[in-house]
Amino acid sequence: MHPPRRSLLFVLAVVMAAWPALAADLELASENAVRAVLLYNFLSFADLPGNGADQKALHICVAARDPELLAAMERLQERRIRGRTLYAQGFGPDIHCDAIYIDSRARWQAMSEGAGAPRALTVGFYPGFVDDGGIVEVGFQEGRARFDINLAAARRADIRLYPQLLRLARRVLE
Repeated sequence: MHPPRRSLLFVLAVVMAAWPALAADLELASENAVRAVLLYNFLSFADLPGNGADQKALHICVAARDPELLAAMERLQERRIRGRTLYAQGFGPDIHCDAIYIDSRARWQAMSEGAGAPRALTVGFYPGFVDDGGIVEVGFQEGRARFDINLAAARRADIRLYPQLLRLARRVLE
């Protein structure tokens, strides 16, 4: 066997051994990218409080410990929705958020205790988020993204969701 051929076989063996880890990374990255695109679309089909002409920015806050999710949301930076520029950042108590992405029930409960649910478009990725008072719950079912909407929570936050978005929801709570 020639040395170059042996090197090629070695490289192929290393790639094949690492394939499950690479596939898992790609799956995670694509799922986070789908979450970011969904959030962008939810914002595109919502009128948020303070959408006046004086506000030029739209702040997305990520309440999650997943750095890849934050990176996926940061890829939305500088995109525009109805004249407002998107900015993504981690969530904090003193940070203004127009939309908040929440990854767990514990984080949502801590966030909504005391003052109540924030006046922002809240999007959660755990089962039961809309039942807990969140506005949009995202889940993956059979490899496809699905979402539910809590219309009453949206109204309490003074957010108007467009009928086109409501028609696409799997479930709408009144």
